[in-house]
Amino acid sequence: MSALLVYGGLAVCALIVFVLDERPLGGHPEPWLELEPSMEIVVSLSLAAVLVALGVGSTRVLVRRTPWARRLHVAFRELLVPLSSKEIVFFAISSGIAEELFFRGALQPWAGFAITSVVFGLVHLGPSRAFWPWTVWAVVMGFLLGAIYECTGQLIGPVVAHVLINYENLHFINSHDPLADAAPKGLQGSSLVGGRERGGGSRSWH
Repeated sequence: MSALLVYGGLAVCALIVFVLDERPLGGHPEPWLELEPSMEIVVSLSLAAVLVALGVGSTRVLVRRTPWARRLHVAFRELLVPLSSKEIVFFAISSGIAEELFFRGALQPWAGFAITSVVFGLVHLGPSRAFWPWTVWAVVMGFLLGAIYECTGQLIGPVVAHVLINYENLHFINSHDPLADAAPKGLQGSSLVGGRERGGGSRSWH
């Protein structure tokens, strides 16, 4: 319910800004590139596809090869797992649409590309130091998503990229347990995260 209120509030605020600015939904007043409307969409989605591939692929490589990314992954599992398929779809779609409408669509033309990207990252703060890499990652993603919007003037690319990256990475968090993979074979039946059996127990929100 809290997530619904937050994302709903962001979306409503963004829609109010679009109405007051008399802008089409998701339209940028001064994009960097001068393209035909149809090409704006094509380029926006093409850049989004590249960003999705990089975002999803790099997450898996980093979690498997770097200690800090594994710690972050485990911290997210303690916070979120278990997630149902419906919950993953809900969080991916609602966060992707609401955050892009607000940060890229409404805030970026007013506050600027760099400031919006940094603010976007800073609101992605976790409950402990283990989440600091997530904040840095969000700043980087803010710049990349913002660049797509600035270049094309279309919000569709950033929205699609944000939704798909969240969807794939939430699935990865839900299904991949680095602690179980590192445990002796006789202990691989349990997650070791928060002392719960893998896939069981109640969700921890600390």
